[in-house]
Amino acid sequence: MKTIIRSLAVTLLAFFMLVTAFPVTASAEEAGFEPRLSSPSRSNAYYNRELNAYSQTGYGMPNCVAYAYGRIYEITGKKPKITHGSAGDWWFINKNNGYYEYGSEPELGAVACWSNHVAVVEKIEGSTVTASQSHWGGRYFDTTVFESGTNRFGQKFYGYIYMSRGYFEEIEREKEEEIRRAADELAQMVKDMETAPPQTDKAQPQPAQLFEQPQQILINSAMLKNAAASSDIIK
Repeated sequence: MKTIIRSLAVTLLAFFMLVTAFPVTASAEEAGFEPRLSSPSRSNAYYNRELNAYSQTGYGMPNCVAYAYGRIYEITGKKPKITHGSAGDWWFINKNNGYYEYGSEPELGAVACWSNHVAVVEKIEGSTVTASQSHWGGRYFDTTVFESGTNRFGQKFYGYIYMSRGYFEEIEREKEEEIRRAADELAQMVKDMETAPPQTDKAQPQPAQLFEQPQQILINSAMLKNAAASSDIIK
């Protein structure tokens, strides 16, 4: 029994060290982000009068701001804070009201803003960005590929509004809390085994069996998966 308890204690310590050294970071890919590279159906509520603020006021699709509003709503499941204004207004509406963080680096689910156009970032490959979009009085939907930060459509590039960042950060917090709960359960297991009476006629549980669930939680993190690949702790 003492040997098992020592093994559990060592594994528990290793668990905490891994969590501390390799904090869970929920990337958009890990959060289940699926790029939209094909047109939403006309019946999709995020893009019509059912949920779309622009459609409800007579400025629905085809329209780049109506599309961006709907796409962000679709990604996050929450109503976007920017509910009015033309494409040329979005950058300044957000900046003046402090709705979302913004910057010059692309992120999945961010809104790319030019002087009179907006599009939603769906893929990033180095400095090459693929974005989905719609066009006022033109195409209902298409995608565009561009080098991040470049002027396009004869318009000045302003930057990216990180309208989906809060959603991904919330998923990150939930994953971290899941790991904390698992750690508490492990600590309680060790405590219970220290105070349990000796087992004489039953097979004692093995450390590997007790730690099966925390291993699964750890491996959900891409960073921890890399750490596990080079460690004997959770093999």
